[in-house]
This record gives sequence, C-alpha cells and structure tokens, in this order.
Amino acid sequence: MWKFLFWVVGVGVVFGGGYLVGVVTSDEPSYQIMIQEEGGESQPPNGAVLTDVDQPAKMDSMLGILLHKQPAEGVTVNISEPDASLKLMSPQRSVGLTDHRIWFTDDGAVLAEERNGTWQDAAFFTISERDASYIQSIIQGEEE
Repeated sequence: MWKFLFWVVGVGVVFGGGYLVGVVTSDEPSYQIMIQEEGGESQPPNGAVLTDVDQPAKMDSMLGILLHKQPAEGVTVNISEPDASLKLMSPQRSVGLTDHRIWFTDDGAVLAEERNGTWQDAAFFTISERDASYIQSIIQGEEE
C-alpha cells in the first residue's frame, strides 16, 4: 500500500513540476509574425504583430497559409513596390526566419520570398483568394 501511495505522489510531483515549468517559461513568445501594408505616404501604414502567446489561433492560421502556398512561374510584379510585407521572426533568438512581400490580385495574392539575402533571387508563390482576404483582414485589424 505504501509503495503504491509513494509511486502516485512521485508521479504527481514529476507532472506537477513539469506543468509549473511550462507555465513559468511560456509567457515569452517564441515566434511572431509582423504584417504591414506598404506605401501610404500621407498616413502611417496599417499592420499587425501576431505572437504565439497572444494570438495563437491567428498565428496558426498564418503559418498554415505560409506552409500551403503554391509555387508560381512567370510572375510579373514590381519587386520594390509590394502591397504588404510579412516577416516571421523568433524574438527569443533575435532571428528573422523568413521575409515575404505580398501583392494582392483578383485571384488571391502573389508572395515573393527572399532568397540568399536578396530580393533579386526571390521565389514566387500564390495563395488563394480566401487566404489573401484573411491576410488583408489581419492588416486592417478586423476581428475574426
């Protein structure tokens, strides 16, 4: 009987300690996405900063969009004049993980991903109209 009670208490201490460590260390975001519209000389641009701590659902949706983008060939855009920019960063490590420029179209959006530290070697992708609309709603600060 005492062995069983000792075992239950031991397991409780291990799991309880793990839970407390998780609660204490999870207040700082491990990832953040910064989205900002470009242009707009007369007024500050709209934008948002999403973190995995403050807006986990929006962060997951944005990561899903980035993971499911489709490669595009023969895209013609002005690389220096995007409609918006999107950066995925790790504030804990002070590192930018990926950098995108976005051009909204009637069919969705075109994304350019920076490659080799330059936009001249950018890789182009497309996303659906639904995903582009979601990104625009985030930029405008609309709630889901």
